[in-house]
Amino acid sequence: MEESKAKIYWAVNLKKIFLRELEETIDIITKDDAIRNVVIEFIPEQFIMEMEEQGFTIISEFIDFWINCLDDVYLEQSGSLNIRRIRENEYQAVSDITIACKDYSRGFIGETPEWMREWNESENSCIFVAEIDSEIVGMCCVSLWLREIAVKPNNHSQRIGLNLMTHAINWGKSQGAVRSFLASDVDNDKAIKLYERLGYVRKTGRGQINMGSTIR
Repeated sequence: MEESKAKIYWAVNLKKIFLRELEETIDIITKDDAIRNVVIEFIPEQFIMEMEEQGFTIISEFIDFWINCLDDVYLEQSGSLNIRRIRENEYQAVSDITIACKDYSRGFIGETPEWMREWNESENSCIFVAEIDSEIVGMCCVSLWLREIAVKPNNHSQRIGLNLMTHAINWGKSQGAVRSFLASDVDNDKAIKLYERLGYVRKTGRGQINMGSTIR
């Protein structure tokens, strides 16, 4: 639970059991006066109507994008932008960039410095930063997939995101990656245009549906 938000984790096969247990869980949660919002992730499409009847709405829907064969992809990075690995004393600066991009994608609130450190120190993971005149203006989290891309709002529309992703994909290829994956909210049109420009193809069907409700 973060601040006034409670996240419900669930696993059940039958919709009627899910809905019954959800109602009982909400009754328990409402006894805590500090909680204002409830979030549930990975909602099946066939559950949506009944969830909406209980006051839930879709807050995000993450769809998958793939480049299935990186051997067929050649991406050239601009030489005018300095992109490098993050340094130990830069987690706060990179966190601030993500927070400055709050709500640019539906439900996105940014990441903490602690999250950045944990990601960067995890196996097969790293963070790249983009610099202009020694100032960090963008970042990209990479692991077995592209997890987070953020650019300072004042530096949007300067191809920084494009160059960060190009660098990340080329780095992945140098590490032996044969395909690339990322996820985006279905309503994040600007980001999706960038991903498709780089050769990513959207997976058909619905994505990861996340729903939320204000309980007081």
